[in-house]
Order: sequence, then structure tokens, then C-alpha cells
Amino acid sequence: MFNKNLIIIFAFTVQMFFILILNQWMVASDRQLYMRNLPFFIIYLLASLVLYFYIIKTTESFTRKEIEYKSIKAHWKEIEELLNTLNGQRHQYSKHIQTIQALLYTEEYDELKEYINGIAGEYRATGEMLRLGNMALNAVVNVKRELMARNNIAFKAEVLAKVNDTGISSWDLSTVIGNILDNAIEAVLEKPDDRQIYFETDYKKGYFIFRISNNGNRIDENDLGKIFQPGYSTREHETRGYGLYVVKKILDKCGGWIKVQSSQELTTFTVYLPGKTL
Repeated sequence: MFNKNLIIIFAFTVQMFFILILNQWMVASDRQLYMRNLPFFIIYLLASLVLYFYIIKTTESFTRKEIEYKSIKAHWKEIEELLNTLNGQRHQYSKHIQTIQALLYTEEYDELKEYINGIAGEYRATGEMLRLGNMALNAVVNVKRELMARNNIAFKAEVLAKVNDTGISSWDLSTVIGNILDNAIEAVLEKPDDRQIYFETDYKKGYFIFRISNNGNRIDENDLGKIFQPGYSTREHETRGYGLYVVKKILDKCGGWIKVQSSQELTTFTVYLPGKTL
């Protein structure tokens, strides 16, 4: 977006430069002709200025919509992955029940006991699915949790308050938390081992509070004020740099805010959202 705006501004500057040169040439060659055409020059300059301003705003709008579209597409994929996981587990449980029925029918109790002990861990894992009080948020956080497990990231969660009425759409809420979790995952993946992410929900004085911490590399103090700018990223990748920008835009719109603290041990993003709890 910045590159496009710079190109537009450069083109406008070059055009104004040539207009000034033409203006000086007309003054030097025929002052009466210049005075007759001066109103047209003024109108042209004003029209050009309005046009370039409109182009810049339109470019920014299209860029924001493109970012929102990519975010929507990513979160739909996450919800689809969660549904596929749940359907797969349901199918697997049906097979387990059939096997248990067969072992009971043949009275092979020792094998039945061993089989039940073997699958108990799977049932415990399903019971541990985080339930945060919001369906869209449940989907995003649990899918991210599965992604962390596949990448050897230890995930610790503490739900001190269920998320009910936050004053924003479930979609915006899941976008905010999903993007911050993505940022945390990217940060810890830079480490060879000992990858940790902490997630906490709370409610105090009319605000839902979300704390997402990771033990990745410390964010430099000079970067802390820039990470919410569009296109800015501390990591080199063309698709990065817009997630936290989207987070900031959503929070500004709904009256929330975000704080970032970073040390050698932990980087913590704390989100405050106005809302009511049941």
C-alpha cells in the first residue's frame, strides 16, 4: 500500500514540476496569454489534487478489503479444519464402540481392558477442548492449538471468564485473537525447542481481557511502536505485516485497545474489549 501511494505521490510531484516549468515559460513568452489562461491552470491544479487524493484513498480502501478477504479466507479454513477433526474423531469413536462390542460378545475381557486403556487418552484429549463461550472463538483457538501440537509448541490456557457479549461480531473477535495467536506461533517457531505459548481470558471492570504470551525472540523497543503499521514486520516475508494492523483497526472501531510488553523471557499481547459477562 505504501509503495502504491509513493508512486502516486511521485507522479503528482513530477506533473506539478512540469506545470510550473510551463507556467514560467508562458509568463516569460506572453504575459497576457498567461493571465487569460490562469483560471484554467488553477482549476486544473485543484482538480488534479482532488483526483490524486481520491486515488490514494481508493487504493487504501482496496488494500484493506484485500487484507480482510485474506483474513476471512484463512479463518473459514480454520473452522473447516476443526469440523473435519471433529467428524474424524466421531468416526474413530464409532469404530472403537464396535470393537468394544465385539470383545464383550466374545468375552475377551483382558483384551477389552487393554483396549479401553489404550483409547482413554484419546477421549481425554477431546474433553480438554477449550470452551470459551463463543463458537467462532472456540473454533479459532482450538484449531491453533492443534497447529501448535503438530509443531511441538506447549500451549497453556487459563479461562477465568467465559466470553459472552463483547460488543463486536464473533467474526471480528476471532480475527483479533487468531491474528495474535498466529503472531505468537511465528515467533516461537524461530526457536529450535522449548516453544511455549500462554493464553488467558479474564473479565474486569466492564472489559474482557485476553493475554497471549510467547517465549519467542524479544521484540526490539524501536519496533514496538511500529508493529501495528500496515506492511511492517520484524520477519521477512511478503504475506506478513498486516495481521496486527487488522487487529488494531478492529479494536479502534469497537472502543478496545491492545498493549504489548516484550522481554527476554516473554512477549505479551494484552487485548481489552468492552463487554458484558453473564
